[in-house]
Order: sequence, then C-alpha cells, then structure tokens
Amino acid sequence: MTKKILLIMILLVSYTAANDFNDLKTMFLKKQYAKVCSKSVVLYPHHKHNSNFLNIFAVSCLNSDMINKLMVPIIKLYKTKADRENAAYYATILYKKKLLYYALIDHIDISYVRLPKTNYILSNIFDKYVQKKYRFKGNSYWFDDDHDTTLKYQLSIEEVRQVKKMYLRTYKDGILIKTRTYW
Repeated sequence: MTKKILLIMILLVSYTAANDFNDLKTMFLKKQYAKVCSKSVVLYPHHKHNSNFLNIFAVSCLNSDMINKLMVPIIKLYKTKADRENAAYYATILYKKKLLYYALIDHIDISYVRLPKTNYILSNIFDKYVQKKYRFKGNSYWFDDDHDTTLKYQLSIEEVRQVKKMYLRTYKDGILIKTRTYW
C-alpha cells in the first residue's frame, strides 16, 4: 500500500511540474517576462536539468531587467555547445554589470577592459563607458544611442536605504520612458 501512495505522489508531482512548465511557456510567449523570471526561481528545483526551461528563465530575466537572477540558470547551462554559448552570453552581461558598478562606486579605471559585445542595453552602456563615449554632467553619465538620435541614457549612482544602486534611465525626446535599477 505504501508503494502505491509513493507512486501516486511521484506521478502527481511530475504532472504538476510539467503543467507549471507549460504555464511558464505560455506566459513567455505572451511576453510576461517579469512573471516568468520570478516564477522560474520557484520552479527551478523541478526543472534545473531542462535546457529549454533554463533558457526561458534567463531570457525572461534579461527582458525584465532582473539580471541578478541570471546566476541561477548560468550554473546549469553546460551540457551542449548551445547551452555553454548561452551561459557565456548571460555571464558576460552579468560581469559587465558588476564591473561597471565596481568602477562607478569605487572610482576604479576599467577603460582597459574588453569583453564580448551583447545586445543588452547595460552591456552597450558598459562598452561606451570603457571607451569614454559619454558626457559627465550633474553627477551622471550621459550616453547617446547608436541607432536612434531621439534616445539618450543617463547612468547615475544613488543611495537607497544605505545601498548604492546604479540607475539607468532612458529618455526619448527628453522624456523619461524607462528606469532600470542595478546593484
């Protein structure tokens, strides 16, 4: 009798985990990236060996600017060439964020650093920062967009509850349209 109960429990957990992953994929296709990123943290123990899950997790965290959570899927993406390539891409973004934070907070010169390019916004800001392609005005670094002359980016450090954070603000025609926060 105990074996039957154990088997039923295992099947129930497997069914629930599969259902959760299907729900996650549906949210991902609807571009509900913040929800997918947050829910993936909870579902991670059940899907940590599934490359599709790990990449959906990572891409959702990137698209919702929750890049600190990238560390979780990066660790498990090693089985295939594509997994390793994706992990290196995500790690590059995370590393650039950490180096930029370090440089801004501790006034460290990182202009000699050369890392692979990615298409993530903070990665582009990092590249411009190390190449000194910015204007410093009012305790902020200002960057121009390479493709859209109506876009400008403001990078600043602000202290919130005794934690220094990087704020990347995007302006279109001088109007604030998005704020990203990193630490």
